[in-house]
Amino acid sequence: MVRKGLGRGLSTLLGERPSSVFSMDHSKKVETEEEIIPKNLLDIAPERIDPNPYQPRTEFEPEALQELVESIRQHGLLEPLLVRRDVPAPGRFQLIAGERRLKAALLAGLSVVPVLVRDTDEQEMLEIAIVENVQRENLSAIEEARAYRRLMDGVVDGASGLTQQEVAARVGKSRTVVANLLRLLDLPEQVQSSIQEGLLSVGHGKILAGLEPDLCLEAWSFSIQNKASVRDLERFLEDKKAAQRSPEPDRDPVSEATRKSRVSNKGEPQDQAGLDIHWKSIQEALQERLRTKVSVHHKKDDSGTIEVHFFNQDDLDRLLESLGIEL
Repeated sequence: MVRKGLGRGLSTLLGERPSSVFSMDHSKKVETEEEIIPKNLLDIAPERIDPNPYQPRTEFEPEALQELVESIRQHGLLEPLLVRRDVPAPGRFQLIAGERRLKAALLAGLSVVPVLVRDTDEQEMLEIAIVENVQRENLSAIEEARAYRRLMDGVVDGASGLTQQEVAARVGKSRTVVANLLRLLDLPEQVQSSIQEGLLSVGHGKILAGLEPDLCLEAWSFSIQNKASVRDLERFLEDKKAAQRSPEPDRDPVSEATRKSRVSNKGEPQDQAGLDIHWKSIQEALQERLRTKVSVHHKKDDSGTIEVHFFNQDDLDRLLESLGIEL
């Protein structure tokens, strides 16, 4: 699925940068340094910059940060940080975007860093920080969801927040994507932590978000203990639902789902009476592609039907998103 552009993007929020600096034609006037460099582009000590209180990113990978430190030591900080003047504290600045680069510059021991000074309010500070991080794909799903929630709540007292549709327009994503991420914030804390730590994917989270609390925790525990894929989790829930419809005392949904997971990992076809190997392979390919239960019904005249199953509203949203359908 082709990734969309990020809505307004940083160029719209920050303004365009100067394009051409020098002319190769010496008959033409070459701009002076004062004309080339914007008056709001400064070199200041990094210690004079305070963090952005609305920074959506809470975790920085140590290894990647150290690599950036070494790069800055060798080449310097090539892209200016975006700041605003801290009016209550003369001579100090508040970071708008570029916290990871600021951290690395401090660790690298730079005495000065380039900054672009911009007049902005708190709401725009949050918006720019989110767009920058989304554009660089720096946020985890939980961090991104929390950032969207802050935009919707409004960061300034008395200010009205944004709607889901407005948030989606700001970051260049569909409303369905934004809505699905926001649902992750309804999950229990331990489930959110598992997604944040990478133990579960967003796909797991979307399924778990549509469950009752007790079943959600049971399914979360199954997924963690068995390192279950999204499809394994779906099988587990299918077995739970089947057991509730017609209880089978000797059948354990956890062991049954685990057994099916092992079978599928070995690539062995599941039994289905009346379906030859050709149509069975098509059915399995569709299930793999859509990550849900698919039933293929083939007739002798080569016509037939394909049934695609979904188990809750979140699962349907995921299917529509994977098919590129926006409603």
